[in-house]
Amino acid sequence: MEVFADLLRALRRAAPVDALIRRHGPQPSELRREEVAIMAGISPAYYARLEEGRETEPCDQVLHGLSRAFDLDAAASEHMFDVAHPRERPQVSQQVVRTVEGWYHAPVFAVNHQLDVLAANSLARTLFKGMDHADNLMRHAFLAPVAHQFFPDWEQEARSKVAHLRAATDGEHTSPALRDLVEQLCSESKEFRQLWSRGDMDPGEFKHMYHPEIGHLNLRHDTLNMQSSPDVLLFVCSADPGTSSEEALTLLSILAADDE
Repeated sequence: MEVFADLLRALRRAAPVDALIRRHGPQPSELRREEVAIMAGISPAYYARLEEGRETEPCDQVLHGLSRAFDLDAAASEHMFDVAHPRERPQVSQQVVRTVEGWYHAPVFAVNHQLDVLAANSLARTLFKGMDHADNLMRHAFLAPVAHQFFPDWEQEARSKVAHLRAATDGEHTSPALRDLVEQLCSESKEFRQLWSRGDMDPGEFKHMYHPEIGHLNLRHDTLNMQSSPDVLLFVCSADPGTSSEEALTLLSILAADDE
């Protein structure tokens, strides 16, 4: 937990003191441990153990309190949770990686049933470059600040994502990680809670995306199974020949080559 302790010390030193606390006399250059503890609703002794790396299992309530104390936005708060309770990174075989990287004219993702991105080709990486939650397509759609701009038909995209997750949870692939994802999204996204309660099961066939450098893309979305890896799905986003989206994918491939 030394990494988490380092993060807490960095957050405390960088916190905007004037915006977080008012005290008599000259303003301090940084918050004191006791002040962070009071604002987070925990004891100063417990917070001291967190900063010193002697407390290794902070509960979600404590982390929520620290997030409020440091006035963190959604992305920074999730990062703190990830550091405190690091998720095991899903692994994928080299055969899957080679298959994904072998696509040169369409963005391709290899995902598991909770839509963790296990591998992505150069076009897919460039398409999602710099976006929050790009490691999980569900979190990206519902928690990334730019999702509504990236998906101009966001509600349709959201319904499609929820339909996929609903199908996964109704089948034999339900796992603790998938249930944790549903719980997180229900907790952090009002839109997800509403769509999840409706039980839609229509994943949709097309994706409408907007990339700031290449414009609009209307892409056909195909889901493929891999015989060598039954728990892996390939998401392939292709453009119809002769369309503006095909031209946009050509531009995307040029950007991807520059990124490599």
